[in-house]
This record gives sequence, C-alpha cells and structure tokens, in this order.
Amino acid sequence: MKPQLSAILLFVIGLAGCAAGPAPIEYYVLAPPVAASDSIVERSNKPALVIDSVELAAYLRQTGMIIQTGENQLLISRNHLWAESLELALPKALVRELQRQSDDYSYYLKSLDSVGQTDYRLRLRIDSLQSTDRGEVVSAGRYQLISAQDAAAPIVVDFNFQRDLEQDGYAYAVEQMSGLIGQIAGAILASVDKLEQER
Repeated sequence: MKPQLSAILLFVIGLAGCAAGPAPIEYYVLAPPVAASDSIVERSNKPALVIDSVELAAYLRQTGMIIQTGENQLLISRNHLWAESLELALPKALVRELQRQSDDYSYYLKSLDSVGQTDYRLRLRIDSLQSTDRGEVVSAGRYQLISAQDAAAPIVVDFNFQRDLEQDGYAYAVEQMSGLIGQIAGAILASVDKLEQER
C-alpha cells in the first residue's frame, strides 16, 4: 500500500507543478515613451549635435536582461526582457537625456533624423550595461566627439559609471540604468561645452 501512496503523492505534486505554469514574461523599456507633458524643443539657431553611431558589445544585442554573476560570467534572463532592443532604445534614451540636461544644443539621431549641417558628431561604444551580483548597475565604454571646425582632433573619452542598487527587482535596476545613461549624457555635454568654449 505504501508504494501506491507514494506514487499518488508524486502524481499530485506533479499536477500542482503543472498548474502553477511557467513564470510570466515581463518586459522593460530603457526610457519611457514621451509623455504628453514633455515640452516642445525648439531646434533652430542652436549648435547641432548628431549621434552618428551607438555600438553595443555583442552580448548586449539580445532581448534578455543581464546580470553579471562573476568576473567573467553573465546570466541572461529568459523571463525579464527588453521590450525594444538596446540597439534602438539606447540612442533614443541618450537623446532624451541630452535634451533634459541642456537646451543649449539641438540633438539628432543620424539613423532617424534628416540632418543638414552639423557642428558636432558623436560616436558611442557601450561595452557594458548590466546589473551585478554585487548590488550595482554598471556601464563602461568610450565616446568620440568630433567638431566640424577641427575634425582632425576629436575628443576621446573612456567612461566607467556605476550606481548602487538599494532595492531588489528588475524594474528598479532599469531605473538605475536610465540614471547611468544620464551620467553618460552629462559627460558628453561637458565635452561639448569644452569645445564650444574653444570656438
């Protein structure tokens, strides 16, 4: 009788596991859609900054969110996904941060906007943008800023930013990643301001 009882018990546990079903898939955006309250940005008569290109490390070019679990180990989630690929979302998030931080310039995406004369061109490479098991989000990479007045002498800046995660959860980690994009935008603006002062 005992073998029958244990077989029934295993069967009931198996059914309970099937009833629970797979974990739900959740989607995240790096920058929320433009809100109705966002102001209209006047683009005329301002120096133009065009984002020529944003290159991502190969492992960032997939939909699963990433947690770095060791020096050389990454965990890619199957249930927590980007709603839009970072290749598309990150440049748009960067333009939005640039606009939020300074209205001294006009900002354009070469891939989306029709742009005439440009004063500054930006090339950005992102080598990391992820959470870590040490309780932080990190971003590292390099940008190159080229002035139309002196294209032969671009400014090249390596960056490495991090923010502590004071709460659990992917949604909070995405908020902190948006903060990292803000820090990158701030560094870019400091470089543009420097070039403007030298004109």
